[in-house]
Formats: sequence, structure tokens, C-alpha cells
Amino acid sequence: VPPSLPEWMRASRDIGKDFDQNARSNPKVNRGYALPDPSFIAAMTTPALRDAYIMVYLKLRHALHYRLSSPMFEPLSPTSWRDLLGIESFGNKPDSFVSQRRNDVQTKLMDCMKAGKLEGTIDLSKMGTATVLWRDQPLPNPLPQNVISEIFWELFEINFRYELVALDRLCYQ
Repeated sequence: VPPSLPEWMRASRDIGKDFDQNARSNPKVNRGYALPDPSFIAAMTTPALRDAYIMVYLKLRHALHYRLSSPMFEPLSPTSWRDLLGIESFGNKPDSFVSQRRNDVQTKLMDCMKAGKLEGTIDLSKMGTATVLWRDQPLPNPLPQNVISEIFWELFEINFRYELVALDRLCYQ
């Protein structure tokens, strides 16, 4: 995870002083993420699991970025991102609760692709055989730290941009 700027750290510390975490949140505000939260991935208990989640993100990267411009876009909860990114690590037992949640997220992704007339461009059942590239280069296993940092930077930046646009919309409703 890239180091925080001192100004951001100070602002982040100060902004929470009057925050009441027990207060009800505004139901109009979707608290999901445009893309997976890199802090969640960075906090994985093992490097192998962290790398597996990153690899799934990279396999779906173009579809997920397209999804941001889709008229059907809606942010996903951390649980939904965990379900989607864990598709290769935890399998897809057909009758489990997690499987149902994962299928819901996959349906949302496929609906976005269908809305953009890109139906059939990705096949989630064949993800295990997909080649993973970063900056047009195949990735070794385990992932190099500099590549992980670049991917996290991208996720942080895109999520920040989405949050800024969402805040702007909320302020002008």
C-alpha cells in the first residue's frame, strides 16, 4: 500500500473526532466500492491468498473498468467484492449461501456487459485458464512487490475518483 501523505493522515485523524459511528447512515448513500478496496486485499492473511485475489481482479479488470461507465453501474459492498474475488480460491459450491451471493454479483457484472452489447466477451467459468497481464507483461508467481504496489495504487486512485464524483452528486441533489 502506498504511504499516505502527511496532510491526508492529519485530515483523516481530525475528521473522525466528532464522528458518531452509532448514528444512522443516510439511506440514499451507497457505501459500496467502485472497485475492490486495496486495503482489504493488502490485509489478507497469506501472500498466496492476496496474490490470488489480485489475479482475479486482473483477469476481470477490463470488464470491471467498463462496468464503471455502464448505465447499470452500482458500487459493490466489501462482502460482494470478497465473494467475487474469491471465486478461484474458494470454488463455487452450488448450494452455499456464499455461492448465491457470488452469483448475484456475477449477474450484476453480466447485466452491465449485456447493457453495453458486450455479452459473451468474458466467460467466468474459464477464468482459471486466462492469461494474466500487467502492463502487457505476464506475471510471475508470487507477484513482485512493485507490481502489487502499482495495482493497489490504481485501485486507490479509481476508488478515490469514484468517491469524489459520488460526493459531488450527493452535494447537488
